[in-house]
Amino acid sequence: MDLRTLTLAGLLALVSACTTEQPAPPAGDTPGDAPPAEGTEAAAPLGDLDPAELSKSSEKRYALVPSPVETQGALESAGIDTKLATLIPQRDMDFDDEDIDDIAVRTGVVIADMLLTVKTSSNEQLLTHLDHIKVGMKGLDGGSDIDRTLDDIIERVKGEAVSRAELLKELDEISGAIIPELEFNGNERVVPLIQAGSWLQGSNLVARATKAAGKPSAADGILKQPKVVDYFIEYVTKGEGKDKAPAAVTEKLESSLRTLKELAESPDSLDDGKLDTVIQVTEDVLALL
Repeated sequence: MDLRTLTLAGLLALVSACTTEQPAPPAGDTPGDAPPAEGTEAAAPLGDLDPAELSKSSEKRYALVPSPVETQGALESAGIDTKLATLIPQRDMDFDDEDIDDIAVRTGVVIADMLLTVKTSSNEQLLTHLDHIKVGMKGLDGGSDIDRTLDDIIERVKGEAVSRAELLKELDEISGAIIPELEFNGNERVVPLIQAGSWLQGSNLVARATKAAGKPSAADGILKQPKVVDYFIEYVTKGEGKDKAPAAVTEKLESSLRTLKELAESPDSLDDGKLDTVIQVTEDVLALL
């Protein structure tokens, strides 16, 4: 079963529509090797999902959030050929933070970055991403199984014993199916916040890519998804810490999500000015990471 995360991925992750019946992850190096993405037309099913139904099935809940790989595929189908990896800045993630919410968001951003660069990054860059995700999973109490899984992948990457296409398939499955099934010591906020990090990153990259291509309305079907934003807002604003002063990352994330929801609910297509808003509010969160 491949349950899709995202990011936004965008971050973020971020972001083209997927249904509860999951497609196989892409296996090739070119857009033609990936399963057909529906681009803007694929966004409609997301809008038909009732948030009240999401809690009844973890499969439905996590299927709502598209993976970074699906985000890139949707852009390619819309004729945006910018490789998102070229838009990802170098950043040093702090995983020593004691705030679980912050670690979850950071881990989601790194997952999006890794999936978007897996075929073009050096072994050193890939291993850095994998190490960060491993540290993030440990900080989130992901458990020994995911730790062993990541260790196995790290060793195979070091030994050049896995192709990048195979690796992408494995990592996409970890992101979309394995991580959402982890218990994280009973903290229900962790998985949605990991997904929020990926979706946030994906949203930032989608906005930048469509603006650079001069096709702002191509982002409509990817970014104008108010119920996806509602899903994230629900988890950012609930939990034991909701009545306390929120951490800087979570507070800024909530503010950004509410701005993105306003844009998503607008009947007008996205234009350069609205894309600038998406870029700014997502970068406000990413800058804190």
